[in-house]
This record gives sequence, structure tokens and C-alpha cells, in this order.
Amino acid sequence: MFIDIKNEENKSVVSFIDCDRIDTTNLKLIKEQLTPVISEVNGSSKKDEQVLDFYNINFIDSSGLTMIINLYKKLLEHDKSLKIINVNEIVFNIFDVTKLNTFVDVSR
Repeated sequence: MFIDIKNEENKSVVSFIDCDRIDTTNLKLIKEQLTPVISEVNGSSKKDEQVLDFYNINFIDSSGLTMIINLYKKLLEHDKSLKIINVNEIVFNIFDVTKLNTFVDVSR
């Protein structure tokens, strides 16, 4: 298990555990584990926001960025938002260079 899900009244918070990177080696498993969370948020749920807690994440590659962009698009279709919190400097710089942080709320 790579993720821990905490459901709050208006949002779900996904924390990555036993996982310090999001890349091609673990992306399939992460996507499988995220599917029920995304389905719930995209449905008629009262949850307006999906939060990804990157506290343990030290690296993300292009496949991980693509997953985030696709997640953002799915949420946007349902008037939901995506927020990424606890981003370290290395990952924040990747988000900055790719301009991901211009449309997704990213905080350190």
C-alpha cells in the first residue's frame, strides 16, 4: 500500500506512505489505489477538494506529472479542486519549471 486516505467533510487527503517518489516504477499501483478516491470526489459527493500530501515525496517524473494533470482535469470537469501540500524544494522546482504550479495549488 502506497497511500493513506483521510476523508474529511469537504475533502479527501491522500498521503503517500512507504513511497518517496512517483515515477514509472510505481505509477500503476498509485493510480489503482487512487481510483476509488477520485471516483468518490467526481461523483455526487460533497467533497469539493482533493488534497495530495507530498510530505514523503522526494521525486516525481513526467509520468507522475501526467497523472497529476489528468487528475486535475477530471476534478475540474466536476467543479472540484486539487491541492498539493508539503512539497519539498526539489519537487517544487519541478512543478515550477513545468508550470504545473500555475494551475494547481501547490504549497510547501
